[in-house]
Amino acid sequence: MTDENLCEELLNGWLAMSLAISNERLVSAMTYNESMVCHMLYRQDREDLPPMNATELCRKLQIQKPQMNVILNRLEKNGLIERTRSIVDKRNVELRLTESGVSQYVEAHREILRFPAALIGRLGKEKAADFAAMMQEVALCFHDIMKQGSEKR
Repeated sequence: MTDENLCEELLNGWLAMSLAISNERLVSAMTYNESMVCHMLYRQDREDLPPMNATELCRKLQIQKPQMNVILNRLEKNGLIERTRSIVDKRNVELRLTESGVSQYVEAHREILRFPAALIGRLGKEKAADFAAMMQEVALCFHDIMKQGSEKR
């Protein structure tokens, strides 16, 4: 297989996986981006990290600010998040999951875990573990490649 053919195969596989993940609603209660925002806020709270604001979420999830505002407004309207002014810097608005947000996210997370569990069932534990490690490695490679590309501009 030529390098060009391999590049095409990698791209096709990447696009197929990306489309499968982002076009299918993993949970019925919220969109993919809403579940990603809730995931970040849940982790931040459980790992006892400082509260995040919308700008940090945009950066971490690579979502544009206008789209993030729509997501946050919908989550707030549904009672899943709350926004509070920072005690340290009144200009900063901190985001947190509400109690309802935590319980809905935990339920949604259980639902999401059905997908990797099914993957383990099909691939087996060893292949699934190898795949998980490979995805992490690929994500780091892409991050480095994108960082190098932006530094050249």
